Amino acid sequence: MSYPYPAQQTTGEPLANPWYTPGWTAQDPDYVVLPENEFNIQGFPAGATYVTVTANYFDNDGNPLSGYLSFWPSSPLQFTVNGVTTQIYQRRVGQNLWDEPGAYWGSGKIYLRNGNLLVNLLATDNAAVNMNPVTFTYHVKEHIYKGQEYDITVPSTSTSPVDIHTLTIPSVSCDDSSSVLRIAAISTQYVPVVVNIQSGGQTVNPTSDTVQFAFTQNGVEPSTWTAGAWITSSTPPYYAQILVGPSGAVTLTAGVYTIWVQVDISPQVAAFPAGTLVIY
Repeated sequence: MSYPYPAQQTTGEPLANPWYTPGWTAQDPDYVVLPENEFNIQGFPAGATYVTVTANYFDNDGNPLSGYLSFWPSSPLQFTVNGVTTQIYQRRVGQNLWDEPGAYWGSGKIYLRNGNLLVNLLATDNAAVNMNPVTFTYHVKEHIYKGQEYDITVPSTSTSPVDIHTLTIPSVSCDDSSSVLRIAAISTQYVPVVVNIQSGGQTVNPTSDTVQFAFTQNGVEPSTWTAGAWITSSTPPYYAQILVGPSGAVTLTAGVYTIWVQVDISPQVAAFPAGTLVIY
C-alpha cells in the first residue's frame, strides 16, 4: 500500500508512516512553508522601521554585569497595509543581536553579553506602515544588580546604534503625595510641593519648566490651572509653590482639597496629586 504524498512512502509497511498521523503531519518539513524572513513570523508588515539600541553595564571595578533587560510596549499595536490589518498584542519584545540566530527570540529576555546590550527594537513611530497608535513608548526594566526601571521612545530617525540612555523619558512624581497641610481661611500662605523628575535613573532639575497648581474636592480632576513658581535651587529636592489665601493667587473657602501639580516637560505635560490641603 502506498500514499500519494510527496514525502516518504509506506509501501509494504503495515501502518502508515507516523508523519501522516493526525497531529504529526505538520511536523514534516516537506509540508512546512518557510517564511521569507523573521519579520513574517512576527506578523509585522514590510517597511516597518527598526532601530538598534545599545548600552554598557559595568560595576565600579570595571567588571561586566550579567542579567537581561525587558521592553514592554505601552499599548497594543495595529498595522494596516493594503487594507489588511495586523494586531500586535502587548508582550515583552526585542531581538537580541548577541544571540545565536533566534536563540532567545520570543522569550522577552534581552541578555547582556560581557556587560553590553545590543537589541533591535521596533521604532515607536512608524508612519510608513499606518501604525495605530501613531506613537508609543517602551517600559524598560533592568534585571541586573540594582537595576532600574524607566520609559523610552525610539524615534525612527535614530541613527543605529543609539545609546539607550539618550532615549529615556523623564518621569514626574511628588514626594509629598500623602502630606496634609492646614491653612486658616483668613491666612495667605505658600503651599510648597517637592517635584521629583527622573530620567534614566538620574534626578533632573525642572526649574526651567512651567509649573501650575490646581485645588479640587471630592476626587474631581482639575479643569483649570493657576501658575505657580519654583523656589530657586540648583540641587534636589526641587520645590514648587503657590500663594493661597485672600491676597494670594488662589482663594479657597473652608474645606478639604486635593493639591494638584502640573509640569510641562515637553512633549509631556505631567499632572499628579501632591497632597491634601485643609482650609479651616
